[in-house]
Amino acid sequence: MITSSSFDEFGIHSTVERSFWITYLLIVLLSSLIGDSIILIATIKYNAIKLNKFLVTIMQHIAVCDILASVTYVLPTMISLIANKWILGDAIAYIHVYLDTASLVSSNILICALICSKLLLLEFPLHARRWTLTKAHITCACIWIFALSIPAVRLSLDGEGLVFDFIEYNINYDYISKYSKAVKIAIHTISVLVIDIPVAIVIITTCLTLVHLIRSRKAARRSGGDQRWQGIVTVVAAGTVYCVANLPDRTTFLIFDVISSTEIPHHIYLSRFCECFSTFNIMCNFFIYSLTVPSFKAFLKSKITDVISGKVREYCRCGRKEATREQDKENSGNKFDLMECGTRI
Repeated sequence: MITSSSFDEFGIHSTVERSFWITYLLIVLLSSLIGDSIILIATIKYNAIKLNKFLVTIMQHIAVCDILASVTYVLPTMISLIANKWILGDAIAYIHVYLDTASLVSSNILICALICSKLLLLEFPLHARRWTLTKAHITCACIWIFALSIPAVRLSLDGEGLVFDFIEYNINYDYISKYSKAVKIAIHTISVLVIDIPVAIVIITTCLTLVHLIRSRKAARRSGGDQRWQGIVTVVAAGTVYCVANLPDRTTFLIFDVISSTEIPHHIYLSRFCECFSTFNIMCNFFIYSLTVPSFKAFLKSKITDVISGKVREYCRCGRKEATREQDKENSGNKFDLMECGTRI
């Protein structure tokens, strides 16, 4: 059964503030659905990202994961903000929590796999041929199976049901303080496994990738050559956004687990802004690839140019048709005048 926290204590009473969060979530939703769909179409149909196939496959799975998160997390939260309560029912609540948790876990591990894979490709370039498309799909399939099993375990530990939290306007697991010590340990172990460890790996791997990049650039300059940034900057940017998205929320979670949230001033606004940071990971991948992958940027420019030139051609064609139509009307009018004059004569 779904229970609720206190609206009077935690809810958003200001219409302006609620409208702000609704607008922000709408931007996140549209950015993810449109941007990640473009990524999938561009990579599957047009092969627009010219990177190692292993990396591109992981990028495709991350795009699917972001679309899933936008539908299972962003959309229900936006609906709850509009209605100022949870209106989707108990069954949808459990489906929402299951898929939302699965998308979070898979996103964490996939981004971790993307950055680690790029570092290994940089350190062992001669083994790049071994990173095949089949191995990429097998790796991603294992990640998805693991991600889908985690929320099932988490829900099995939840004996108190789910809670609609007016701080985040979303369905969450019941407050951890209500659980037994053994269940608390199990929940913290899952959190460390699927959040803390991937974050730590991403931070370390991103720093190592940056060090490799700096060394390669220096070596390339000494030899009079050049070191291509494509792919390296992409994973560094993705790792940076990932850390910005996850560290604030995870830090506040650990702080609130030690100190009561009511003892921290403005803890409600702190929690909401941490949730805001967590959505960066959902909507930023399209912009990261557009700015850091030259082949993807060229693909977007060519498609935009084609659309604009097509519109211009269509406009010119319509203009010519209109001019021809006017000319025909004028000619038929002149012909009618001549015929009338001949009749009078």
